[in-house]
Amino acid sequence: MPNLTNTKICVTLIVIAIFISGCSSNQKKYLKKLPDIPSDWSSVYEGNENSNGWVSNFKDETLYGLIKEALENNKDLGIAYENIRIARARAGASLAPLLPAVNLGAAKNQISTTIQNPSGDVERIYNYRDSLTTQLNWEIDIWGRLSTKSRASYLNAKSVYNDYEAAKLSIVGLTAQAWYLFCESKLQTDLAERNLQTRLSTLKRVESRYQKGIVQSRDLRLARSEAESRKAELLNRKKALSEASRNLEIIIGRYPSSNISADILPDLPPRPILGSPEDVLKNRPDIISSEIQLEQAGLEITAARLAFLPSLNISAQWSTSERDWSDAFDPDRLAGNIIASLTQSIFQGGTRIAQSKITESQMKIILNQYSKTLLNAAREIEDALFAENILQDREKSLSNAFKEAKAAEELTIDQYNKGVSTIFELLDAQSRRLSAESLLINSSLLRITNRIKLHLAISSPLFEEI
Repeated sequence: MPNLTNTKICVTLIVIAIFISGCSSNQKKYLKKLPDIPSDWSSVYEGNENSNGWVSNFKDETLYGLIKEALENNKDLGIAYENIRIARARAGASLAPLLPAVNLGAAKNQISTTIQNPSGDVERIYNYRDSLTTQLNWEIDIWGRLSTKSRASYLNAKSVYNDYEAAKLSIVGLTAQAWYLFCESKLQTDLAERNLQTRLSTLKRVESRYQKGIVQSRDLRLARSEAESRKAELLNRKKALSEASRNLEIIIGRYPSSNISADILPDLPPRPILGSPEDVLKNRPDIISSEIQLEQAGLEITAARLAFLPSLNISAQWSTSERDWSDAFDPDRLAGNIIASLTQSIFQGGTRIAQSKITESQMKIILNQYSKTLLNAAREIEDALFAENILQDREKSLSNAFKEAKAAEELTIDQYNKGVSTIFELLDAQSRRLSAESLLINSSLLRITNRIKLHLAISSPLFEEI
């Protein structure tokens, strides 16, 4: 008989081991479906400086102050931080099932007794007894189900923390982009103001020539039309400037009052040096968060399967009832019992089977989300890398176009004053110069914005470490 019992125990343990190992093998099966990461980037890119803090590299004190303000006051970031606190509190609470639950109860009971004294009178006597009860309940984590659920809860806290880090990077990026959009909008507004003055100057020149009978009324009307159009354009630019200012204020947590002063656009710092796609991607907080969620899902599957196994519970109770509290703590007067029970669920209407299927489906969902996060991250980086060269070459062309348009405008003005060029040629030359200058200003913004996107995509350090 002892040999038979030992055999049953061994068989049971083997079955349990196979049962539990199936969870990890299942997870490995899922992981095979992840997309392959190439060894190198598809875009041609050459970096020339290790990024030791890309915000610091811009050498923009105003930007530094705005980012600091945003990190302190942004409402979305505040929500993300509170989610960390909630997740950590839940992780701490997940340890509770691993420990015994102890309840203590105390009561004072009144007991009345009716007696008849020698004189024949009925007398009621009251006695008081103090009672003390202690109960202990404890599920022994023999298969590791409770500890597995606890580890899953702690992994959730780590995932939420990385979500917060990702949100922080996003807020920094939004602040930087909003600031430089505001600066670009100010430059465009100044350009519109100068262009209006140019049109007004042209209008005066045309009026003078008209009064002298040199040009027809057509020239005068065209010059007036252009001046009014530039007034309207200036108003549009002022509106865009105000909106850019208010948008920036909202991001940093200020009341939108358009009380921020703009600055010039900075020169681009050197390009950051990149590692391999695998090295870069694994440092992104959103990918780290997804990996942790994947691991957490694996633990949830394990815990759901372990729920099918028997559970060992220990319960104990001690109680005493005395007339005096001082006697209630006397060990010799305590009465109690200890019960250990091994229970196996036989039928629960399919609840646990359904929960196991739910956790496996959740695992597949998280796996697909992780794959999606990985691919989107790679796309963000590849887009930014490709745009680096394109935007650089584009800016060179726009710079050359502006130089030629400016020279053509100066030549056309001289020719118009000499009566060689027409009003159409003059206005066209001025418009071409304006368009080229506006595009050149915008190209600087696009390069700055793309550089910010690149740093965010590769999770570069924000500030230089001192």
